[in-house]
Amino acid sequence: MPAWSIRPYAGTREDVLELLAVEQRSFGECPYSAEELSARLARPEQRVWLAETEGGVVGFLSGFETLGLGGPRLEADLLGVHPDWRGKGIATALLLALRGQADGQHRIRGIVNLHNPASARAFARAGFTPSEDPCDLLLYRIRGRSPRPLPVWGGSVRPLARRADADQLAAVARGEVLTPERLWRCAREAGVTILIAEKEGTVLAGMELLEVHTVLYSGLWIESILPSTVSGPALHGLVAACVELAKAQGLDEVGCLVPHGLWPLRATLLEEGFVPLDSYRVWQAPPLTARWTTL
Repeated sequence: MPAWSIRPYAGTREDVLELLAVEQRSFGECPYSAEELSARLARPEQRVWLAETEGGVVGFLSGFETLGLGGPRLEADLLGVHPDWRGKGIATALLLALRGQADGQHRIRGIVNLHNPASARAFARAGFTPSEDPCDLLLYRIRGRSPRPLPVWGGSVRPLARRADADQLAAVARGEVLTPERLWRCAREAGVTILIAEKEGTVLAGMELLEVHTVLYSGLWIESILPSTVSGPALHGLVAACVELAKAQGLDEVGCLVPHGLWPLRATLLEEGFVPLDSYRVWQAPPLTARWTTL
């Protein structure tokens, strides 16, 4: 039997303090106090697991649920193990615990830096499969709340607010296999925003945004561009409007995973002030059939 066990985060002050201690030894990037982090982890979409020994918490996995156009997803967001306890299977066990918490409707996903082979091994041992091609992670970090002038391109950007908007966007994104009903339903979900770029009353493109709150930041995630091949002024307008929306909501950053080959999107993000962070692979797994309890 291992000298540690896996259990759900209980929300106590002791749990928060011990999780923070492991985060500081693993990453040292959490900007929040114990009280602030406790409030964040109490949000209903959060899913957190701890690895514990007789001496206290030695590892954690923070995740969260999202509901976008791709359906329900459980995100494995931040995986940390105390340096003294690495190499003992704890990271793999935490990932298995998260898989066991997902129901049959959830996809489970994590993104792993190409230069982090230890994390990749843990995901592989937990039954995750990597994407064939890597993606670049680009971030826009909000430094001030003053709005920037939006690009002048002869059109405008606004949230999808009418069923007729969904009809037009579905027609434009017909290669993405999206129905108007699905777009309209998703646009009304909490934490989801669909922006549309239109000109003279005609919808040209759309952008799906997910609001996320993690151990390290709060932000908007550019989940998809509709159609994925869009470029030019409409795409610039969508990206700029997305940044202004994040500012207005008091968020910290905007992020986007850009598959290699989507050069128009990458170029547009860079021109709008996004910074490339690194290259990653997306690792995905189905839920476990039986719920995970402990080791």
